[in-house]
Amino acid sequence: MNPVIVTFLGSRGPYPGSDEMPSVLISYGGKNLLLDVSEGTQHRLLEVGKSVASVNLILVTHMHGDHVLGLIPLLQSRSLANITTPLLIIGPAGLGTYLIKSFEYLYFYPEYELVINEVSEESKVCEGCGDFIEPLRESTRNPESKVSVVRTDCCKTLIEGPFKIRAFWVEHSIPTLAYRVDISDAISVCYVSDTTTSDNVIKACKNVKVLIHDSTFGSDMSDKAREYKHSTAIQASETALRCGAETLILYHISPRYKNISDLLSEARKIFKNTYVAEKYMKLYLIPNK
Repeated sequence: MNPVIVTFLGSRGPYPGSDEMPSVLISYGGKNLLLDVSEGTQHRLLEVGKSVASVNLILVTHMHGDHVLGLIPLLQSRSLANITTPLLIIGPAGLGTYLIKSFEYLYFYPEYELVINEVSEESKVCEGCGDFIEPLRESTRNPESKVSVVRTDCCKTLIEGPFKIRAFWVEHSIPTLAYRVDISDAISVCYVSDTTTSDNVIKACKNVKVLIHDSTFGSDMSDKAREYKHSTAIQASETALRCGAETLILYHISPRYKNISDLLSEARKIFKNTYVAEKYMKLYLIPNK
């Protein structure tokens, strides 16, 4: 069978550098899911043989610039290329306002169907992560545009093509989501960018095949991690162990770390099957027949 391909378009923290800022692409069955859209993401898509037209679904974790500043250019490029296929974007409350106001100030509106699915902040405190169910479909829409905003409760699972997506809240300095993406019974990916340690992650990522987890700091800066609500590589490895992950990928490492071997060594002492994300690194995951 064809593999699920996880491509790291960027892997470091919020400063430009050789490994770029956060963005991950999951590809399967002719569909492409993009996790976070940092500055320059559309150019890095081209570098790995993908166009903006190939992206079917975008998941945004939170509204910090290193996770969203590539979104407007990508959406505008779709219009300039006369792409008419629909696009779904999922993210926290406020994402819709940000995009619609940006369209207004840039005198640009998409010429294709764009659905912005906001996960409600009213459901930040939730019990577990629920079962797979269809999303709520209440929406607000400007009748003169092709842009609509849909609001979905936390822990609802959205089914889009081959992907089952579950959004859940994590603890960061601003409202922040993480995502579990299930492609089959055997293939699952949890994308947990900017966060401190969280029981929600343990619950939502139980027995996940690949855990991509914030590892902004080493143990030498655990106080900073606590202050800014990020994780250390050790905390990421402890989370991987507790949730029963198969593989851990250290992600969103601060550019201050020029030599990341120390962070990898720290993590592997706790969780052996740990690797560090690098720009354009690919994981090939084989689904069950």
